Amino acid sequence: MVRQYYVDEITDISEQELRPLFQTVEPPACLLGGWAVHLHVNDGFQAECGRDYIGSRDVDLGFHVDPGWAPGEVDAAPVGQSVKRVVDVGYIPLSFRFVRHFNRYTGETLTAEEAKSLPSHHVFDLYLDLIPDTQDLDTFHEVFGFRPPAEPLLAHVFTDDAAQPLTTFRSWDVPEEFGVVDADLLAAMKIRWIPDRDMDQKRVKDVADLHALLWYVREYREIRSDVLSWVSERDIEQLREHVGADLYADAANLLQVDEQLVEDSVEQLIL
Repeated sequence: MVRQYYVDEITDISEQELRPLFQTVEPPACLLGGWAVHLHVNDGFQAECGRDYIGSRDVDLGFHVDPGWAPGEVDAAPVGQSVKRVVDVGYIPLSFRFVRHFNRYTGETLTAEEAKSLPSHHVFDLYLDLIPDTQDLDTFHEVFGFRPPAEPLLAHVFTDDAAQPLTTFRSWDVPEEFGVVDADLLAAMKIRWIPDRDMDQKRVKDVADLHALLWYVREYREIRSDVLSWVSERDIEQLREHVGADLYADAANLLQVDEQLVEDSVEQLIL
């Protein structure tokens, strides 16, 4: 059951980390992934279903990286400063991302040693991804020793203002340069991510999020048109090859909504 991955005791911990993270990293930066979806769709989902939209386990923050930057410029840029700051506040580098351990029942932060001493079902690992807007990351890798996952569509956030201020959604004391990726661009990202997912629960969550962005933000035809403007026919073909009845059923079960509704919203997109 995918729903066990998104129970409140886990997603509440993740949500509580959002504000401190935005008070830690250097702007400009943007929220993408599951928490950005939640902020966009929650009002519409709540109006239709009478409850909050599901939260996210992970936190994804997007940054601009200029492939032409010298090593010192990468280090001094918001992305470079943010890499150092999240480590300073307790996030642990792990391969291409960062992790922070929590007791899932008390919400307390744990050291790596404390996490190892507890039964695995008592520990929630919150993963943080700092996602650049380019795949040309040789200099970044030279400076920081890892190559994070990239999302080139993020470039539109930093060049075309394809984001809304975070303060539109949350009354937090954070700079206006922190944004939430626009709903249609988020949906385009989901289209690109679904075929590449190697974990079933991630793919189910992405399909659920894609449905929600198409259905609960604004009029379907309008957002469908905007979403399709961001993706290629090849992206749509790849999506067609990786969705089907079982995946729609699992996504509907995750959201506790009608299976046919999920199927129709996605299938009408990929006609």
